[in-house]
Amino acid sequence: MSKEFHFRRDLLQSVGSSGFGLMLTLVTTPIMTRVFPAEAYGINGIMITVSTLLAAFGSLGLPVALARQQQGSEQARLLHASAQMAVMLTALSAVSAAAALLGPFILPSGMTAVVVLMLPFLVFLHCIQRIADSLVIAKGRFPAQAAARIINAVTTRGLTLALGWLFHPTAASMLVGDGTGKIAHIGITARLGGMGPDLHKLCLWPDLDFLRKAISDYRAFALQANVASSLPLLAALGVQVMLGVRLGTEAIGYYVFANSIITLPVTVIALASAPVVFHRLAHAADNSPDRLPQLTFEALLGYLAAGTVCMLPIAFFGPTIFVFAFGKAWAAAGGAAAVLAIPQIFTFALTGLLGIFQVTRRFNVWLGCELAGTVFILGGMILLPEQTDLMTAISFLAALKLCYTIVMLAGCIWASRQSMERRV
Repeated sequence: MSKEFHFRRDLLQSVGSSGFGLMLTLVTTPIMTRVFPAEAYGINGIMITVSTLLAAFGSLGLPVALARQQQGSEQARLLHASAQMAVMLTALSAVSAAAALLGPFILPSGMTAVVVLMLPFLVFLHCIQRIADSLVIAKGRFPAQAAARIINAVTTRGLTLALGWLFHPTAASMLVGDGTGKIAHIGITARLGGMGPDLHKLCLWPDLDFLRKAISDYRAFALQANVASSLPLLAALGVQVMLGVRLGTEAIGYYVFANSIITLPVTVIALASAPVVFHRLAHAADNSPDRLPQLTFEALLGYLAAGTVCMLPIAFFGPTIFVFAFGKAWAAAGGAAAVLAIPQIFTFALTGLLGIFQVTRRFNVWLGCELAGTVFILGGMILLPEQTDLMTAISFLAALKLCYTIVMLAGCIWASRQSMERRV
């Protein structure tokens, strides 16, 4: 498999692999919604969000620095540091899971002991997948990542359906499928990406002095960038918790399912192409910074056009589409998806261009925008009255998200016009 970077080829392969995942999801989701109840979707969404937040924040930005680093020696150093942080996070997650079960805490309905004990497993796999993907971005070996996405999608969906159909349609079955898909993703990425030599030299036992030095040298990634990248996850978790407190875990399930459906096109187009676009923008910033604003603006227009084409059908016909595809029980999720589709148009562009803050190292601006957006969204949701219905809450959330994405995109455009700061 070719290890050279070719922008158009890698972009098409990345989008194509995610397109296959979308097709598989569209085929299997009508079956899953008839097998798994809304409560299972809600608990699964909470666990995935918590594990993602712990992995993203706890890694202290080291995988993000790895993705940006172009020097081989520094890539190896950041790879070791990221892997050691993953081991430490797994141990801390295991302690937290045990404390949640043994302590005087009231767990949400449907969150069993088995689900809670899966937390360290999910955190470790999420950390390792982030590290593998960051190494792919740093080395520009996107064909391996494209193949891994396909295997991940097949494994996750196939195993989840098998467990739900043959055994128990619970959140635990969904989490096992997700974790197994991540294992397959990591293995394929390492195998096809030629990362064997890098992995064979890994030292997983944490070296505190080594970690302290690495975090100190990359403190901008460890502090500002790390907090900034974790804030959207914190906001997502906060929204789920507030919906659960006011409307119950079933409402979380409707919201999580609606959000997962409208996120599919974002995953296929924006999220899949973002690493390739990031690699190109980083190359332009290092070699021809004058072209950076133009490349950023072209990408912005392309993402907005794609978002409009993908989201308008859901905005106009969301409830009808959901009832036809997933059954009458999911009509409420269709209404939520129709409302959330409008800010999702701008989320296309934000997902694809968010890396511009890392490329230009405008971490303080990134952190400021994310902090303001998180406070705005969570503060707005807190103002919702205790007695409210799902559609009122979702409509208010959509308005908050729209304001947030517009502010973030303005920050991206501003960052692309700034001179490159050549410092870590």
